[in-house]
Amino acid sequence: MIVTSEAIVLRTMKYRESSLIATLLTHNHGKLSVLAKGGRDRKSRVAGSLQAMNHVSAVYYMKEGRDLHLLSQCDLVRPFHGLTRDLERMSSGLALVELTSAVIPAEEADLPLFNLVAESLAAINDATKNVENALYFFEMHLLEHLGFKPDLHHCFRCRTPIDEREASRGLHMSQHGILCAACSRAGFGLEELTAPAVKVLQRLQEVEYASGVTHFVLPPRLRGEIAGVLRRFLQGHIEGLRTLRSETVFSTLP
Repeated sequence: MIVTSEAIVLRTMKYRESSLIATLLTHNHGKLSVLAKGGRDRKSRVAGSLQAMNHVSAVYYMKEGRDLHLLSQCDLVRPFHGLTRDLERMSSGLALVELTSAVIPAEEADLPLFNLVAESLAAINDATKNVENALYFFEMHLLEHLGFKPDLHHCFRCRTPIDEREASRGLHMSQHGILCAACSRAGFGLEELTAPAVKVLQRLQEVEYASGVTHFVLPPRLRGEIAGVLRRFLQGHIEGLRTLRSETVFSTLP
């Protein structure tokens, strides 16, 4: 079966002397692996477009029962040039596609997830500042998409509303949402949250589009808290999710 589908390139790897194997998040079939014969040859029709984070139109021969399908054509739909122009964008974009590849099953069409990935990459590409906020947005909405939406407005245990007064008294995060000060003192929480972090997490959950969060200005310490909470929350729900390779690499750069 010959299929033409929009896709996001999640990763690529060398295969034999001149070919590539790419993992794509496709509009039609979800995540799948394709073989691009001669894909590393500069004269190849796919060489310029088959790079991680690219939004492409792919033509592939799909055979039922096979784990690897044959790619015959790949053209850019929207060039995300900004994703490769500076380390901040590249780091956030690569973390996003690596996380996507790690958490979704193979060959299950998921249009809402495809749209979330494409929109979040576009926000990272287009942002002039606060690039990492679009990654935090993606992680928050990925949790919701996977069915793990945390309750950030009421105590998960006793249902006390979490307002600014309650937040100032000391909160903790559980695997299902925020715990009020009283439940936190009772020892039910997993990690402490500051009031500013709670407010940012709530806003990330409320905003509908990734482009709507890049105006948030977060001090470095708060960014670290938000990043840590979101990643640990994902790891608590998704078995086998480890530290992302892309983040390990970028953390060693000066």
